Amino acid sequence: MANTDDKQRIIELQQHLNECSRSYYVDAKSLISDKEFDTLLKELEDLEEKHPDLRTPDSPTLRVGGEPIDGFKTITHKQRMLSIDNTYDEDDLAKWFQRVYKGLDLNDTDKVPLVLEPKIDGVAVSLRYEQGLLIQALSRGDGRKGDDITNNVKTITAIPLKLTKPKNSKITIPDILEVRGEIYMPNNVFERINKQREKAGDELLANPRNATAGALKTKDPKQVAKGLAFFAHGYGQIDPPTAIASQSDLLNTVKAFGLPTNPEIKHGKSIKDALNFIHNFDETRNTLDYATDGAVIKVDDFEQQQTLGVTSKFPKWCVAYKYAAEQAETKLLKVEWQVGKTGRITPRATMEPVFLAGTTVQHATLHNFGEISRKDIHIGDTVIIEKAGEIIPQVVSVVTEKRSNSKPIPEPKVCPVCKTETVREYDTKRANELASWERKVEKEKAKAIKEDRKPKSIAKPGPLSDKDISGNYCENRECPAQLLESLIWFVGRNQMDIDGLGEQTVIQLYNLGYLKSFEDIYKLLDQKEKLASIIKNEKDLPKEEKTFDGIALRKLNLMIKGIEKSKTQGLARVLAGLGIQHIGARAADTLAQHYGNIDALISAKKDEISEIEDIGPITAESITHFLHNEAGQHIIQELKDAGLTLSVPKRQVPSESDSPFANKTVVITGTFESFGRKELAEQITNLGAKVSSSVSKKTDIVLAGESAGSKLDKANKLNVTVWDEATILKNLKSAQSNTPPASEQGSLF
Repeated sequence: MANTDDKQRIIELQQHLNECSRSYYVDAKSLISDKEFDTLLKELEDLEEKHPDLRTPDSPTLRVGGEPIDGFKTITHKQRMLSIDNTYDEDDLAKWFQRVYKGLDLNDTDKVPLVLEPKIDGVAVSLRYEQGLLIQALSRGDGRKGDDITNNVKTITAIPLKLTKPKNSKITIPDILEVRGEIYMPNNVFERINKQREKAGDELLANPRNATAGALKTKDPKQVAKGLAFFAHGYGQIDPPTAIASQSDLLNTVKAFGLPTNPEIKHGKSIKDALNFIHNFDETRNTLDYATDGAVIKVDDFEQQQTLGVTSKFPKWCVAYKYAAEQAETKLLKVEWQVGKTGRITPRATMEPVFLAGTTVQHATLHNFGEISRKDIHIGDTVIIEKAGEIIPQVVSVVTEKRSNSKPIPEPKVCPVCKTETVREYDTKRANELASWERKVEKEKAKAIKEDRKPKSIAKPGPLSDKDISGNYCENRECPAQLLESLIWFVGRNQMDIDGLGEQTVIQLYNLGYLKSFEDIYKLLDQKEKLASIIKNEKDLPKEEKTFDGIALRKLNLMIKGIEKSKTQGLARVLAGLGIQHIGARAADTLAQHYGNIDALISAKKDEISEIEDIGPITAESITHFLHNEAGQHIIQELKDAGLTLSVPKRQVPSESDSPFANKTVVITGTFESFGRKELAEQITNLGAKVSSSVSKKTDIVLAGESAGSKLDKANKLNVTVWDEATILKNLKSAQSNTPPASEQGSLF
């Protein structure tokens, strides 16, 4: 039992540190220095370790992160998280205002209260508070379902673990309050991390938004608490309903509860006010310490919002004005070639430092050698650069009139890391043009012979050149630059989905020499006792002296189970996990379903594979090249020897009498109220359908939601059966009532 002094001190520290966090993030005032905060936090950690029963749900110590987690559950939002529609010029903005006036039955001279907000370039999140305590955080996902990232979000100091009711206020905290907002990485944090990565020789992070998304999806919460911040800007479920009547009221209320809101928010009543905000904010936004890519205009009054309503994707009562990318002139000094997990070799330009969109830029992407050739970029050239999406610098053009003593950039004909000879890949459209021409020529020759005449001349497309190169690749699967990234990709959630074997664990085992190939992952099964013995013997050693930092016996057991389970994931996930060029999850599933097992796929001819719907010649070339070269064959044999299932697990497909989807080729287009497109595709696949991405004469059914577009037009032109959402739901209900339970069907993967 805690003595009175310890108990009182714990309460004091918890209250004081929470007050300091609130003051810093909500009121922008520092009550104590960072060093003093860390010292007090350490004192609280020590006291709570002695008296764990005194650690409250909102204790600041809960932010430091727990044990690594093994995956993210997908959870349905209580209320959908919609996106915001974009506009890129003032004429479009004026049209949006006209729609608002019309929807509210007002004249364009009437005043409409507006809230004008910066558009933060971050990651949308929904925070669920129950009885004032943060109990869940979900990513946007597809708007209907999001990933549960609660453990990671709790490490972000800007987000209160417990809401606080303002003193002397009549405002009460609802039993359930969902606050929507944006998690972002401040520019200074992003730049600091990239400097550290550059010094260590690691690949640089592309932009703060991607860095934020990556941090929120890391499986180790301890890795998240590195400077992420948050601004509240909306709401989801509120129960019981409150007297909050406007966006302004909402922002004031959540700020009073302890949630940060953006201090740059303004108010207006007309398009003139909105344009003034857009222009003024564009002048100052680059001085802020976070990335913005536009301004958001919202109708303030909630009743008016309800009147205007929403589409399946966007609220009609708000719009985002996106700014054009800022440009600058500088000099290209050198080009370095970097190697990714698929062996793709990407050029990175180093330039004279130039100030652009709020930051000093010294590096830019050149994409590939074809891009360099098309833009005729040379070392020593004066170039125009811009930030794509306000963050990623890229070379737009060359100022040729300033060219002097510049040197052509040579094509990377050998890998810069392992020195293996590289192979070229050409633009898909151009390569398909030539392949199509060759087929037409052969077809015309055969027809001419049959009709006893000379073949007609068919115009040949221009030959492929350097300008058509879409990538140069290193095909050495053991290239050090590729190997680690390949292993991380292989174990990932959308590939082999190995519980307990996240990115940090893979890196650690790779650095220790345990993982040097895909096969080595499965060799860990035979080394379980050895690894367990090391962990046991080093249990009491200091962190820096442990062989496996962060891998406890529980984690080891989870990892071993995850590896064993992954053996039966099936051919589609294995193909997706191997990191073969152009073979993503969809192509992998199509090939697996078509051939059934790896041996049948290996035996297939390239031309035969290219005829499969949604595959085509480029993907066919890539998969056959992998399966028929020595390195690819070696990998497949290793995985066979390790006991992996390289076939499609059997599943019971309903008969046509039981399911209207059975043996039907189905195209999904548009958006739906009841499900996302991916979710719908999974449902009908399990009911016997084959999902295709394009409408053709072979298509049996088109499932059309709102804003279906050109696919619906083509379906009507070809007289293909079209089902709206009501018809889809009716047929799903009918098919599912006649289908055996999932446990009897087996798994698609």
